[in-house]
Amino acid sequence: MADEEKHHIVRTLKREYDENASKLRQLESQKRMVESTLRRAAFTAAQLDEMPEDVATYRSVGKAYFLQPKAAIMSHLEEAVNGSDSELKKLNSSREALSKRQDGLRGELNELISQLRRG
Repeated sequence: MADEEKHHIVRTLKREYDENASKLRQLESQKRMVESTLRRAAFTAAQLDEMPEDVATYRSVGKAYFLQPKAAIMSHLEEAVNGSDSELKKLNSSREALSKRQDGLRGELNELISQLRRG
């Protein structure tokens, strides 16, 4: 393979590596947001669980608050926890796949660069 072809392949791999790194950063950001939502919903459910059944509870919808029974709020919080949990699992599996791809790209890049340096 000619050096010019190797340089072209290195540039292509580098671009792909950078795109993959960007996707990993974005995925980590999404993961932090989902974890925050999960913690908030779990904390709210734990606090609400300690209150009596007849307590007035309000659900936030945009900038408005609507009176709802405690059971409805707890159900909504449980759905949020379950949804966040499944989303975290998806994000973790995506992260693993992207990390493996990143490691593969790093290995390919290192190999090509060492070939170019050798001659």
